[in-house]
Amino acid sequence: MKLKEREIYRLKRLGKRIKSKDVAEYLGVHPVTISHFENRGNYMSKEKIAKYKEYIDNNKGSERL
Repeated sequence: MKLKEREIYRLKRLGKRIKSKDVAEYLGVHPVTISHFENRGNYMSKEKIAKYKEYIDNNKGSERL
């Protein structure tokens, strides 16, 4: 089974221990919006998705050892 890109980014976010609340604050959306996007694939604009990916890719979080 192949993972969708949003599922891969959710796993990256969780692996880095980045809270959905922090991503939501960065994007200017409600944390529920992040949850719905990651779990259900609900719509977010292309700009918000790009910022979402950027935040996760560039944030070191507190990665697990």
